[in-house]
Amino acid sequence: MFTGFNMQLNAPEKESLHDYEAEGEKLFQTQQKQICKTLNEYVNPDGSLSATEIESDWFEHINVNVFLSHSHADEKAVKALAAFLRKHYGIECFIDSCVWGYAEDLLKEIDEKYCKFPKEDGSCWYDYDKRNQSTSHVHMLLNGALAKMIADTECLIFVNTPNSIAAKDSKDKAKTGSPWIYSELLMATKFPHRSWASYRKVLSHSLQLDEKALEFAQDLKVEYDAPIEKLYELSFSDLQLDKLQIKEGKDPLNTLDTLYRNKGII
Repeated sequence: MFTGFNMQLNAPEKESLHDYEAEGEKLFQTQQKQICKTLNEYVNPDGSLSATEIESDWFEHINVNVFLSHSHADEKAVKALAAFLRKHYGIECFIDSCVWGYAEDLLKEIDEKYCKFPKEDGSCWYDYDKRNQSTSHVHMLLNGALAKMIADTECLIFVNTPNSIAAKDSKDKAKTGSPWIYSELLMATKFPHRSWASYRKVLSHSLQLDEKALEFAQDLKVEYDAPIEKLYELSFSDLQLDKLQIKEGKDPLNTLDTLYRNKGII
């Protein structure tokens, strides 16, 4: 990653992206790959699972210009934003929620095979400790895949809305309730950044609960510091043609370079 932006996206701007939603959904679907293999095909001779092969098939790495970090609640608007950037500037975006669904699918398949046990009455139960272990492994695979994607993507845009950052007093640090947003922002702000030139050189060549149980269950809420102050501020208007002062076209690198210059990054 070369640089990152904190992009405030308000309700009117979300509305202005409405015309791009259908195209955004198509783009999202193309990024999602069909799962062709069953879990049995990842079993090593000693009975262990091959993490490398699972990550490669379930969390496929793709070459893009921009990594879009966002709240699941903003998925529709973020898909539309990706379509907007692709249509006008040829900028290819990675939508991080593309892989979240795979994590749940993979976790369910592993749990069915390794954590599920039959009862005498014909029903089934899930072993608590094994379930915790499977969740840890899958989330580590997902986090690793996201880290590699962020590292290899030139630019990260964090879509900042009330869904992703909790409303706080201005003197307080930004907070998020999403562990995935927290992790992605840490990667974007704490990991060493690569030089702008290095990207130009490379890119040019290229559990079920019944109703009674739910009465006693509570939602787990955790609050994480969100280090957005280390990202450059970005508004949707900064992405308009008149602000970029370039002709609409399919040269994503020129567009990104213009944006970097406008923000004083290069």
